[in-house]
Amino acid sequence: MLALALIPGILLIFAVWKLDTVEKESPVLLLKLFVAGVLVMLVDILLRSLGLKMLEGFYDGTSIMFFTFLDAFIFTALIEEGGRFIALKLLTWKDKEFNYTFDAIVYVVSLSVGFLIAENVVLMIKYGSAVDPSRLIIPLLVQIVISIFMGYFYGLAKVAEGKGDLKAKKTHMMEAIIIPIVFHGIFEMCEKSGSVVFFIIFVIYVLIMTSAAVAVFINARKSDTAIEWDSTDMKEGDEFEMNVTSLLDGSEKTGEKGGEQ
Repeated sequence: MLALALIPGILLIFAVWKLDTVEKESPVLLLKLFVAGVLVMLVDILLRSLGLKMLEGFYDGTSIMFFTFLDAFIFTALIEEGGRFIALKLLTWKDKEFNYTFDAIVYVVSLSVGFLIAENVVLMIKYGSAVDPSRLIIPLLVQIVISIFMGYFYGLAKVAEGKGDLKAKKTHMMEAIIIPIVFHGIFEMCEKSGSVVFFIIFVIYVLIMTSAAVAVFINARKSDTAIEWDSTDMKEGDEFEMNVTSLLDGSEKTGEKGGEQ
């Protein structure tokens, strides 16, 4: 069961990293994002617990759907996606490795997988083998879908900044945070409601969202765009990160040459 909590997420990071064919991101940077995801999850537990306790003080037991709505959109979606977005912005926005739009999707997936693996481990500690396997897999898949949208718009925002289009930058930054919150909130609302109607909506919603995310992912990979950087607004990359990336790139090229012979 522990393997089910860990392995799918790790394989997803590796798969997305390999699909970034233009210029591989530093494994060290991705590790930082992964760890940041773990920390965001820990903060999320604290904030969500405090928020729900505060809400319960005003809850009269009658407005169940309203309580579910607040739990889904505010105390789950807003806190989780907001935390991930803040960590993403702090770690990558001024890092010179962020030089192609597809990089943003790799970053968000790494961050989200760190969050969800930590969440799965907490579930395992709390419930042990009694955890329903679907609770380990479905949130991971849904969050990856949401991450694709966040990364896509985040990358467009960086392109807009490079072109000096501050209006487009602001619009795409808003899309990068608001769209994931809405999508995540709908998912949580359907899951927490316990209604048959919401379950049907949930199934349809997941199918539509997955199809849309696959289309966005394919388009983002095909149209991977170079980002123009202002040298005065660039944070130098960590020397260790660059050395590790160069070493891995050199190993891949050596392997390719050996295969050609």
